[in-house]
Amino acid sequence: MQEIGLKLKERREELGFTLRQMSDKTRVPIGKLEAIEAGDLKRLENDLSYVRFYVRYYCNALHIDFEEVREHLDASLDEYSNTTKMIKLTEVNEMSERIQERAMNLNRSKRKKWDVSLITFIVSVIVLIITLILVFIFLILPNLNQAKDPVLINPQIPQPIEPSPTTPDETPVVEELVLSLNQIDALNYEIAGFEEDEELSLVVNFASNAYVRISVNGDSAVNLPSKLYNAGTSLDFKFKASEATTLEIYIGWMNGNTMFLNDLSVPLNAEIATRNGSVTLTFKCVGESA
Repeated sequence: MQEIGLKLKERREELGFTLRQMSDKTRVPIGKLEAIEAGDLKRLENDLSYVRFYVRYYCNALHIDFEEVREHLDASLDEYSNTTKMIKLTEVNEMSERIQERAMNLNRSKRKKWDVSLITFIVSVIVLIITLILVFIFLILPNLNQAKDPVLINPQIPQPIEPSPTTPDETPVVEELVLSLNQIDALNYEIAGFEEDEELSLVVNFASNAYVRISVNGDSAVNLPSKLYNAGTSLDFKFKASEATTLEIYIGWMNGNTMFLNDLSVPLNAEIATRNGSVTLTFKCVGESA
């Protein structure tokens, strides 16, 4: 969004117009034009549904083709909306966790009274069982042995045992699979050399704040909901690899991030690695060999 705002500002200054003149011409308030030129979507948070119209009017007034900035504008609005939703969702989850923690503390205080009685009962049962076992061993068992008549057993001469022929063990040779990662193009990778249902780990180290969404075989990952990650943090997503498993990861801001599959560094195309915006990478499991 900042790139779009800078482009509009430079064009306005090039044509020699003031913000007041552009506001009169487009019927858009000066404050909103200032926010657009600054790329500050937070100041336009209450008017996000109208931002596309404001930018279109501004482009028309400055003789700029709106289609040149439309795709970048849509991506910026989508990223900001998703980021705002995730922040609010995180706040709601934190509040819910605090409420659950208070409820658990109340339950623990009630359970302590029952725990003492339960432990006393269990110890009593154990002592009773041990007492019965000792009585049987030292009092009842000796009397049972004395009542039995002795039995004479004829000695048997052991027969010699012929050694059976031995054959050398034939141990099948199992080739050890080695995990490999092949880059097909700038956005697609193939994973090979894994055991069926082997657990793999995809790690992303973030250099800046970024919204992340992951899906496996077209379904959103249950054990890793979409969320906003802060600069300096890491994402560690574990998934089971099997034939034709496909993993997609959407990263809202890519510039400076690094990625690893287990201990393998994920090679990144130069344009992708330095992109100031979103990117979607696809990893497909292809079996024992790529």
